[in-house]
Amino acid sequence: MRAALVGAIAVIMAVALPQQASAQQQGQCAPPENTVAQPEPWAQKRLGAERVWPMTRGGVAVAVVDTGVSAAAPSLAGAVTAGADVAGGAADSDCAGHGTFLAGLIASRPQPKTAFAGVAPDAQIIPVRVTSDPGKVDPAALAAGIRVAVDSGARVVAIGVLNTVSTPELQAAVDYARTRDVVVVAPAAVRQPKQRAYPASMDGVVAVAPVGPDGPAKTVTLGAQPMLAAPADQLVGIGPSGPGHRLAAGPELAVAFVAGSAALVRGQYPDMSAADVIKRLTATADKPAGQVPHPVVGYGIVDPVAAVTTLLSGQTKAPPSKEHVVVALPPVEDRGPARAALLFVAALGGAAVVGGGTALAVMRARRRRWKAA
Repeated sequence: MRAALVGAIAVIMAVALPQQASAQQQGQCAPPENTVAQPEPWAQKRLGAERVWPMTRGGVAVAVVDTGVSAAAPSLAGAVTAGADVAGGAADSDCAGHGTFLAGLIASRPQPKTAFAGVAPDAQIIPVRVTSDPGKVDPAALAAGIRVAVDSGARVVAIGVLNTVSTPELQAAVDYARTRDVVVVAPAAVRQPKQRAYPASMDGVVAVAPVGPDGPAKTVTLGAQPMLAAPADQLVGIGPSGPGHRLAAGPELAVAFVAGSAALVRGQYPDMSAADVIKRLTATADKPAGQVPHPVVGYGIVDPVAAVTTLLSGQTKAPPSKEHVVVALPPVEDRGPARAALLFVAALGGAAVVGGGTALAVMRARRRRWKAA
């Protein structure tokens, strides 16, 4: 499976990424993606969110504050609202493709002939365009985008751009989201050392650090103490159009998996406050060894299954569910043959005691019994 995934990723890198870069350099929109990645991506396998889909598929509104989100992406069909461009107009198109990729990680619906899907495939995406270039963002536009996202009814706001400038307007926008009980998720990464990440450094914002298949990213600079970590390297996702997939990496993309997990929790616990959603995400994260919060991964890698299903201290009843749900657990070693051998040897031991009637026979039978066990 791993070899197949690597092969699929190699194809996507060879086919999709050069075309995307060329199109952007020419001032054009990214071309349709037609190469389909069939194996389950490593990030999706790592989190295993599909195990709680019988309980919750994250049917809440999630705002993606980025370059817009394409409503033409097949796996997001019917999931993208008109949204808003802070410069005026709708935001349900995406020339750059960055916001669509992020939204796909959150809410892509399962499609035939591929295992790829988003964390919360019933989430409704509210696109909020604050830039057309994911490498550049005006903090004033970012602040306006957060307010638009909240006013549009988002229960979770996923910020997909890096920003290193703090302004009173941005702080006020974050405070506005908190008073409206909205979970705000933002990247903890920055581009240069000694920079600070905003709004990730602000109180109440879930700052997310990136990890790869082999652990924490080694070449990323963090500008905020991370609260959680999530996959951000070798990610398979979608483009603005076409049924295929592309490969991408970027520390800001980790935001998608935490935002999707927050959507699952809010879908399962609709009356839970934003602050308690954040507490649940941090309490159930896959904890690192040593210091917690860890300077690189915070409280650990987000775990959407544990976040939905864990009975936390002070919680008096199990997670609500409309139907009986069995959450898949890791395979357990089949100990049936060992038990059968133990019973067989015990029976031989009993026969030896009855037939021989000597202490020596009893001792031998007992030795044989424990050896088999």
